[in-house]
Order: sequence, then C-alpha cells, then structure tokens
Amino acid sequence: MDDVMNDNGNSENESPVLSASSVSVDEQIVSTDTEDSTVKSRLKFRWSKKTIIIIAAAAAAVVVILFLIFHESKFEKVASECVHIAGMVKGRAREDHYFTIDTDPDDPYIAAIPNVQENALKAIQYANEQLGFSGAVYQKMLETSALMGLQSEENKKYRVSWTYHPDYGLEVTYEEK
Repeated sequence: MDDVMNDNGNSENESPVLSASSVSVDEQIVSTDTEDSTVKSRLKFRWSKKTIIIIAAAAAAVVVILFLIFHESKFEKVASECVHIAGMVKGRAREDHYFTIDTDPDDPYIAAIPNVQENALKAIQYANEQLGFSGAVYQKMLETSALMGLQSEENKKYRVSWTYHPDYGLEVTYEEK
C-alpha cells in the first residue's frame, strides 16, 4: 500500500495532528476578547460633550433651587434672631413677609417670658439696625403716645409701623416690600 502524500506532507491515511481551524478558533477567541474590551471602552467614553453639558446644567439648576428653598433671607434671619432676643414674635417672616414684636406684659402668650418688655425693646432696636432704620426711628417709637395712632417709616426694602397704648404697650410690625 502506497501512501499518497498530500500538500501538507501527510499521508491521506494519517489523522491530522493539528488543523488550521483550531488555531483560528483560538485567534477568534482572542480577537473576541479584544473586541469586547474595545466595546466596553467605547461604552465608557460614549457620552458626547452636549450630554455632559446638559447633565452639568441640570445639576447646577438643582443646586440653585435647593439653595433658594433652604436659604434664609436677611429679613428671615432678623426675625429669627428677634425670636431669640424677645422670646417670641408674631407673624411668619418666610410665608407672610412680616413679623411683629409686642411689649404687652398682659398678653397671656408673652407674660410667661421673663423681662418681656426689656427683651422686646432690645429686639426692636436690633431689628431696626439690621433692616437699615436709623436710631431716630427707634427714638420715635419710644416717644409715641396713644393719641399719635399708627406711625410708620420705610426704606428701599422694608417698612416698619408701630403703635402704642398704655394698657397694651408698644407693638412694632416689620414688613418686606
């Protein structure tokens, strides 16, 4: 029996030891792994500049909105500090844009606070200074009589009005314009 030799130098009766297709399969696996990593890297850097700008603008808008919601205005800070000084104020600076400081010692809500008149006057003086009213306005408040009725002053941002009654004391209201 003569063995016939093929192009590879192997006889036709011999079984092939290693074929080219098995090598190419390994090459395909290697190249597939490379393609997967290339696809993954493409996905990582696929965002365009436009997308990044839109996301950054949206994030900035959220920060601004949160700042506006949780940030106290100067008026709200003054009202809050007046609560600490006087013990209490009437009105809601944030919602209604006004607050009132009352020196009435007979008011059942205020009577429980020690030194109510003294502390209320300190709060009025503090609010006047912080909101830009001169010392003359505070002096006018102290000199107001019941016959004078409601008095008021205003500046560019705020309005203050006050009244005095011997039985009810001095009542001062601050408003945002």
